[in-house]
Amino acid sequence: MTQCPVSGLSVTEKDHWSFEHRQGNYTRKYSLIGTDIIHVQELADHDIVPDRLYAADFSSLTGEENLSKQPVFILMDCAPVADLNFTYKREFTNLLTTQEFDLRLIVLYNIQPSVRLQFEMLQCLAPEKLPVMLAGSYEEGMTSILDFKSGALVTAKPEPGSDEAFRKSYLADVSRMLMLAQFDELSVFPPDGHPAFPYFQILDMMRRDLVALDDEHHQLIEKIEQDFRVLLAGKNSQLDEQVEITKKNEQRFKEAESALLSRIASQEIEATRISTANAEKNAALRALFDMIGTLDLDPASMEKISAQCAALFETSDKAALVNTELTETDSVFLSKLQKKHPNLNQRELRISLMIKLDYHSREIARSLGLSTRGIESIRYRLHKKVGLDKHHSLKTYLANLATE
Repeated sequence: MTQCPVSGLSVTEKDHWSFEHRQGNYTRKYSLIGTDIIHVQELADHDIVPDRLYAADFSSLTGEENLSKQPVFILMDCAPVADLNFTYKREFTNLLTTQEFDLRLIVLYNIQPSVRLQFEMLQCLAPEKLPVMLAGSYEEGMTSILDFKSGALVTAKPEPGSDEAFRKSYLADVSRMLMLAQFDELSVFPPDGHPAFPYFQILDMMRRDLVALDDEHHQLIEKIEQDFRVLLAGKNSQLDEQVEITKKNEQRFKEAESALLSRIASQEIEATRISTANAEKNAALRALFDMIGTLDLDPASMEKISAQCAALFETSDKAALVNTELTETDSVFLSKLQKKHPNLNQRELRISLMIKLDYHSREIARSLGLSTRGIESIRYRLHKKVGLDKHHSLKTYLANLATE
């Protein structure tokens, strides 16, 4: 552990307190002098323009070293700094105005002439309880902190009305406008005829113009917000109208669907009635024809009667239950099934026939344009509709019904 050559205090350094800035090709190094002085060094062999102050690093270091509840001082080496970008200045301003720890004094040293004026402007933003000092060297900066801590440091204020007072006032007003967006009246105005009077006049003109621009900016924002509210209201109105149209269309489609489903159900019932009637008629005709065959009739009469009966048979009944013509046996089976279970609809009758004919669920699904899972669901409902428990086979039940 090293010692500070000015104060003799111990200097704590840690590897993770050093950060290499790759784009700027320089290194920022933190160390702790004694127990309360944070020393910041920008290390480079060339001029740099730091893009950020990284003010959060100070809070992190004070938290790590348990310094949050005690006074802390910052000593910054600015030797390679040739210029400052806006982000750096904004973060420096935030460090002055947002107290996340008990910071009492900031001392900057080794300041190049090219950047001194910018640091002086930032110095003018410092509140009374957190002064910013500009020192020439490390020794001078360290001595200033030690004197400040002991109460021996006296900061001389420029005499009111002096050139130095007007200069500091000018820098303070410019800094407030640029960094804090404060456009109040100028704090000091030199008398007419003073060499600085024209500069303060120009600054005041800029201030008024910035106020006007700020007002114009707020008016533009208000107009944009108003236009957006009008546009949003219009879009919401259109959306409400579209929702209402959609609801009406949905209701109309539901009514149309209900009417079509009712019509289909009616036609299925009628088709089933006709199919059953045809099956019964064909069965009766077949029985009549068989009875006539037992009669003792001459061949000519028998041939004539046979021709008449054949013409009466329902040969045009395609029914397409399994994409084939219904046989007489199929018609009789359907008739029996419908009479015993009148609650079955046309599709359930059709599927029952195909199950009885030993069609697999995949084949039934393919034939009817349904999914296999859909056919399995229908089979499950059929099982319950015909009153079977889970231990009895639907196929066996239908086969036994056909033979009754």
